[in-house]
Amino acid sequence: MGTERHDAVIKEYGEVCSNFRMLTEIRFKLLALLPIATAAATAFKGGDNMGGGSFVFPLFGLIATIGLVTYNTRNDQLYDELVGRAASLERELGLADGAFANRPHAWLRFHLFEIEWKVDHRTGVGTIYLASIAAWLFLLLAALPSSLVSASISTVSVSLVAFGLTVIAIWYATIWIKGRKKQIAEEMRSLAAEAIQKALSTDLARAAGNHDLIDLCARLGHETYKTVAGRARFYSTVDPDTASHYLPCVSKEQAACHLVALLTDLSPRWLFDCATNRRGVMSGPSPVLFVRRPGEAGF
Repeated sequence: MGTERHDAVIKEYGEVCSNFRMLTEIRFKLLALLPIATAAATAFKGGDNMGGGSFVFPLFGLIATIGLVTYNTRNDQLYDELVGRAASLERELGLADGAFANRPHAWLRFHLFEIEWKVDHRTGVGTIYLASIAAWLFLLLAALPSSLVSASISTVSVSLVAFGLTVIAIWYATIWIKGRKKQIAEEMRSLAAEAIQKALSTDLARAAGNHDLIDLCARLGHETYKTVAGRARFYSTVDPDTASHYLPCVSKEQAACHLVALLTDLSPRWLFDCATNRRGVMSGPSPVLFVRRPGEAGF
């Protein structure tokens, strides 16, 4: 590695670590605030009855919490990318035993009545968010407008019904989200492997004419065909000197990953993992076999 490249990698590594710390700080600030706000709202509701309009406050709390969960989920995606990028930079710097390059996985698990409890950050964070959503949903269901509740129904009965509906709704939503997340992840990994296979037979200048590649990249990146085709046309018109800013001077296989990354805005490192099934998570089409030639650098 030349001096200029080494300095650039060092600076990027510093920025990646800084962003990593920032996302972690944001996560724990939200975790410190949300449970307190939810507990205060629950206590306030328990000691006060605002009548038919009392559902507005828990409805706002529920929507706000779902918004925070959505925000945190996106932060998790960026968090994972930063960890992967930091690990890649550490290896490039020769730090094979760096904090990110050898980040320990969550190995501790407990089993209770066929239920597995994984001890890791996301299980803890998810539990707090799930409990907060459940609390807000219960308050919302228990605060039904008085016009919809018969006077003969006791407060205890309303609370029991609200609790039962909350448990059912949370259980169903959790199962559905988990299944949907797994389905989308499997579809994206399969599409990534197909797109890399198509990209191996083209280059930046000819990508605009490869309609199969554009279609795969549109589905992979959750973009319209028109959007990805526009990107491909742009990259096909750049001169060779400018093209080096988008595609590094790497092997053909690595170039295919970077080409798909340009068209989808996805990480070339993640695409490489999908193409080679490096993490062993694909059960669909056979992975692309990248054969290294003597003298080629690793990914």
